Amino acid sequence: EDLGICVFSDAYTCDVEGGFMTSGTTWLGIMGMMITAILLAYKVNSAFLAGIGLVTIISWFRGTEVTYFPDDSAGNERFEYFKQIVKIESLDKVMVPYTSELADVGIALFTFLYVDFLDTSGTLLGLANAMGVIDEEGNFPRSRQAFAVDAISTMFGSLFGLSPVTSYIESGAGVEAGAKTGLTAVICAFYFFLSIFFAPIIASIPPWATGGALIIVGSLMARSLDRVKWENPSHAISAFVTLMIMPLTYSIAYGLIAGIGSYVIMEGVFTLLSFVGIAKPFASTEEDEEITEQPHKSMSEEETSSKDKEDTEDGMEA
Repeated sequence: EDLGICVFSDAYTCDVEGGFMTSGTTWLGIMGMMITAILLAYKVNSAFLAGIGLVTIISWFRGTEVTYFPDDSAGNERFEYFKQIVKIESLDKVMVPYTSELADVGIALFTFLYVDFLDTSGTLLGLANAMGVIDEEGNFPRSRQAFAVDAISTMFGSLFGLSPVTSYIESGAGVEAGAKTGLTAVICAFYFFLSIFFAPIIASIPPWATGGALIIVGSLMARSLDRVKWENPSHAISAFVTLMIMPLTYSIAYGLIAGIGSYVIMEGVFTLLSFVGIAKPFASTEEDEEITEQPHKSMSEEETSSKDKEDTEDGMEA
């Protein structure tokens, strides 16, 4: 409600009208998303910037239903900060105060470990797949260096009291625009440096301006779902659970945990039942696929050899 996106009346509807999408900011965000999608269809590299920028500029005008600066205390505070345009924040809180109480350090380290590792794994694999650099074994070039950079960034970020400094799925917008080299990261770092001085402007980009871009990024990354073996229950259910838990919990880590957990449970039960004589489901199907592939291979080899034989005979006759 504070962001002006929707007002919840219960767990199933988006506003007090009972499911009617009446929020102006919602429709403005949808408009920005459609503009971005249309520009992407025409291969415009600045599609994301155009969609986000247009919605942002419209939201900066006060006195409208879609403004990011409504006439209340929160809106006035945002507008006063926005009017500064350029501001250098103080650095008195850069180094956080440390404590000597180490009782909960183990839990904190483990929590950050699995959150950072799973978030990074899901993001990097998703981006690498969108770039088309994933090999048959599911690896991508220089993955060790990518994970090492992420880990080092997290270590140094913790010294300044930051949450895990990790790769973000928003990078998919850059990948879709054609980014594939480390030079992209260097340029992004430069713009991040500039954002330090223009924080009032960057902080005034409303969430409904960027939400549509993330939806488009998600739809583009969904192209890899065609690799899921949907005919196999353990593969299909674990993939679907992963896909649904991520947006519902706002966490890639929770989605991966749910998907991997469901897969392990199902495959574990199948393995235990196989010990008592109950065959694994779809095991025969996979064997049939292998058997059907072999005759095709044999036929292709026979066709190739017969063709070579005919070519040889033709050469001898010539």
